[in-house]
Amino acid sequence: MIIGFDINEANIPQRVGVNQVAYHIFVHLVKNLQAGDHLIALGKERPLPDMPPAGEKLTYEIFGASRAWVITSLTKRLWYGRPKIDVLFSPSHYAPFLSPVKSAIYLMDMSFELFGTEYFTSYDINQLKRWTPISVKKAQKVFTISEFSKNEIVRLYQTDPHKVEVIYPSFDKSIFHGKVPKTQQIAVRNKYGIHGGFLLYWGTLQPRKNLSRLIEALGKLKETRLKLVIAGKRGWLYDQILEQAQKIGLENRVIFTGYVSQEDIPALIKASRALVLPSLYEGFGMTVVEAQAVGVPVVVSRVSSLPEVSGQSAIYIEDPRSVDSIVQALKKVLSLSLSERTRIIKEGKENAKRFDWDISAQKILAILKEI
Repeated sequence: MIIGFDINEANIPQRVGVNQVAYHIFVHLVKNLQAGDHLIALGKERPLPDMPPAGEKLTYEIFGASRAWVITSLTKRLWYGRPKIDVLFSPSHYAPFLSPVKSAIYLMDMSFELFGTEYFTSYDINQLKRWTPISVKKAQKVFTISEFSKNEIVRLYQTDPHKVEVIYPSFDKSIFHGKVPKTQQIAVRNKYGIHGGFLLYWGTLQPRKNLSRLIEALGKLKETRLKLVIAGKRGWLYDQILEQAQKIGLENRVIFTGYVSQEDIPALIKASRALVLPSLYEGFGMTVVEAQAVGVPVVVSRVSSLPEVSGQSAIYIEDPRSVDSIVQALKKVLSLSLSERTRIIKEGKENAKRFDWDISAQKILAILKEI
């Protein structure tokens, strides 16, 4: 079987969210290829140094213009290129409209259908709303990252549930684990100017992550020396989040680190009192599982996929649109006794064991063969 893999989401330097998922799926598909299988990585940019090296089972084909690559360059390759591809795998919402090749796509979440231009740029919304339903209809199989997301795809696009397969993402177990040295934690604290106790949010900075309410909740806590570290790539409407800290006089207690490398994140998590994800919507919530694997309590919203992913091992924000509800959850995690904290950390580590990239890659390969 010859698999075509659109690597454009995976082949970028600062990977977040969908890019991380695309990268790890690519790496582990290559790793788990069986005898007689070959993967052709299709892209518009030369592979980055950390992408798997070409070899007997992996070939890179870099071609075409960067604009409209899927509907022009990729489509042309699928029709006329050689060797012929048996099945195309696109870890995104974007697959060719007209293709002689059977395909599978991997959708992360459907938040763009629910929130609109309040939380997304007009360009992104238009692209996603036009292209996603067509990709879902054309694909032979739609992979997604949670049962919650599967139900959303079925509901929004009236898709046959048997066409949608849940493939859980995972995390890099060589990086996210409990054995993070104190020296590394101290070095990361110094690097980002963090002193004293802090809560951590890690992820892209955008309105649906609900950071403005989290900042407001911080101001209502009695621990006035406690800081909030907001680590992640600046996203849509980032300025509004920054202004919220200034507006309520917490600019000295809220630390914006910007993008943090994969090497620094585990130490930043380990040094925190807890990871907080007060999102209004998540297709999966990977940072929760990574924090559990490292060994800190997690505070998450009881919405969308988060209960499915976090299980019984999280402290829940019952209503993420209520600042008081966020405050109550933060108070709970900050008041944990040593034995309670130890228990919830142990349960979190057990929960994280459910997720494994190799298992997910093997499931995808089996289904691609069926296609």
